[in-house]
Amino acid sequence: MEPALTAMNAARHLVVVKASVDRVYEQWSRLEDLPKFVTPLRKVQRIDETHFSYTWHPDGSNQKGVFHIILQVPGRRIAWRSMSNGFMSGVVSFEPRSQEETEVTLKIRSIFDPPSLSQRVEEYLGNFKRLVENGDTIG
Repeated sequence: MEPALTAMNAARHLVVVKASVDRVYEQWSRLEDLPKFVTPLRKVQRIDETHFSYTWHPDGSNQKGVFHIILQVPGRRIAWRSMSNGFMSGVVSFEPRSQEETEVTLKIRSIFDPPSLSQRVEEYLGNFKRLVENGDTIG
């Protein structure tokens, strides 16, 4: 059944990471490492080239799902969507500002979490920036 009557929420945020676009893209494209900066994610495992299973902990309960990479442009963009437990889609794009700086823009659309979606997107990008620049991980 389509979530036609459910409100869709969208959030967009960008951050400048002090690293080359190749390094920044390479870090994000290791999708199994997403839990290092996306706090509710607990585990991401590759199923095949474009499908990944995940376990996340959005509101105190463990939930499982599958997301599908619908577009991947090396060094530039990764887009995905999940139909498990509702709908969520996202796109992350990478824009070189110089040899040593990359602008990372994350856009997420979701039926989940309307009040804090924008705040979460900002938090995930901040975590990602620290991971790439300092090697810091959350948790």
